[in-house]
Amino acid sequence: MSTMVRPFPGVAGSGEERFEQEVLVHLDRVYAGARQLAPDRAAAEALVQRTFDRAYLDFHWARPSGSVRAWLYGHLVGAWFEQDLRGHARRRPAAGRPHSADEVVGGAMDALAPIVRITLYLADAEGLSKTEIARITEVPAGIVETRLQRAHAHLADRLGDWLQQTRPRPAA
Repeated sequence: MSTMVRPFPGVAGSGEERFEQEVLVHLDRVYAGARQLAPDRAAAEALVQRTFDRAYLDFHWARPSGSVRAWLYGHLVGAWFEQDLRGHARRRPAAGRPHSADEVVGGAMDALAPIVRITLYLADAEGLSKTEIARITEVPAGIVETRLQRAHAHLADRLGDWLQQTRPRPAA
């Protein structure tokens, strides 16, 4: 049994109703996380489907011991690992020259390995703790910290380079 779930005794209400009320409300957030791992929308949708299939099966014998969202992200990362054991280091293809800070950040994110992208997403967008992320990604908290530091440095470097390139040149 995962450390992220605990057995639960019989509870009033059908399991399907409870799953809808407690789990399905996080569908959009999990899809946003899947977009960090998957190369395109179709792959992200398939990954979300596998995630909720796993969660549904797990939910009927165990319930999340903490945050339902963190529990779901654990299923998301697990489904991602199962889908393609050889492709985890694949990065998204680079886009053309960025014209805005948002495009620079998007391009910098796409250049990161998917596991680093999801780590950064879980910390910065979802506000999960390093301990929760470590549990989700099944690595020590120190590795999470290192991934976050390197990812933040990468983003800062890319933004700095872009700002240098877009800064108006002084007239001579």
